[in-house]
Formats: sequence, structure tokens, C-alpha cells
Amino acid sequence: MALSLPFYLLGVAFDGPTRLLPIALPISALMAFAPMIAAIILSYRQGGGGAVRRLFGRLGSPPLTGRPWLALAALVMIPLALLLEWIILGLLGTPLPSPRLPMMALIGFAPMFLVGAIGEELGWQGYLYPRLEARWSAVTASLALGAFWALWHVVPFLQAGRAPEWIFWQCLTMLPLRLLTVWFYSAGGRSVALAVVFHAACNVAQFMFPNLGSHYDPKLTFLILAGIALVWALAWRPRASPAPAGRRR
Repeated sequence: MALSLPFYLLGVAFDGPTRLLPIALPISALMAFAPMIAAIILSYRQGGGGAVRRLFGRLGSPPLTGRPWLALAALVMIPLALLLEWIILGLLGTPLPSPRLPMMALIGFAPMFLVGAIGEELGWQGYLYPRLEARWSAVTASLALGAFWALWHVVPFLQAGRAPEWIFWQCLTMLPLRLLTVWFYSAGGRSVALAVVFHAACNVAQFMFPNLGSHYDPKLTFLILAGIALVWALAWRPRASPAPAGRRR
């Protein structure tokens, strides 16, 4: 959290969403790199340069080629969850614009959010989650990480000018999102890269829906994702991955 403070202060200095992007994204969103920086520092302290190289090596091991989970990770929110949200909003009588897919925005968002997801997930899934999983069950570790992840975003949400109700539901949305992230990570053989793909795809989906995020509703998104997570948990369990020594059952 301390590493995020300079980015929070930068957000205060710039006062509101950056004018460089067509979306409500404050300059403090650069804190996405704080988890990676923290993981690098802690890894170096614990194992020197070799530990840092192993941390970054997790982005390529195990490889994603030939794995069906890659396509599913990219499609859980693009288009499944947000397509359901669009249908429900229509059934509720919400006025909806004609959906547009501005390709220049998509081309810009995809690499931007992919880089940001690497900054976050090297810290969250690459470093912190295995240590939480060594102490708790996968679900408890996921929810604990998800709760911290949500609270960590509150300041940037405020600096983006979001309403308190929006922030509350968006923070709740991050709990099933973290559960799904962990399930993809486990299904891919503890693949940080798969977590990165899912994280980036979720951000792209949110800011593209339907017209640069104009009708994104975090309350409805939470209900849909919580339902997806529940069905997933009841219908499928990943094979147990090798856990760090000392994990409590």
C-alpha cells in the first residue's frame, strides 16, 4: 500500500480523470505497477536476483499455447457477462444506445490494459496469492486477496469522480473477479499469464461496454459474475496444484 501512496498523491495533484484518454481513468491508475514493484523488492530480499528472475519467469511458465483456458479467460466478460448485462438492461427498459466498437480505442486499450495487468498480477498471483494459499484454503485466500484488491482501488475510483454507490458495487464485483482469476490461474497450472489475460480482458470489456463504458453497471455486473462464479464452483473444481509447504487443510 505504501508504494501506491505516490500515485494517490499524483492523482490529487492532477485532480480528476486524465484528459489523455476518453475514459474515466485517473493518473493514479499508474499504481497498477506497485504490486509488481513490491514483489520484485520482496523477492530480491528473499532470494536475490535469481528469485526475481523466477518471478518474471512465471509469465511464460507454463506456456499458454494449446490451452483452451486462454480463449475462455478472454471471453468470460467479452462478451458473456456484459452481453447478459446488455440483455437484462434492455428487459428492464433501460434506454440503450446503438453499440459501437471503435477499433482505434480497442487497439489502444488492449496493450495498455495488458501491461497494467502484468504490473498487478505479478504481484497478486505471482507473489502474494501463493503465500496466502499456504495458510488458507483457495477460496479464503482468493476472497482475502479480492477484498484487499478492492480497497486498494477506492482512492483511484474517488479520483475518477465515481459515485459512492458505484464504488461500493464495483468493489463487490472485484470479489467474484478475483475468484475467477484464481480459478483460471489454477486451471492453467498456476499460470500467472492466464491471470494477466483475464485481468486485461475484464478491463477492456468494462471500458468498451457498450460505448466506452457509457452503460456499465457494477451492481448488475456483480450479480452476473457472482452467479457465474457460483455455477462454476458447483460444476467444476480444478485439480489440486502443488501447494507450498506448510499449507493448512
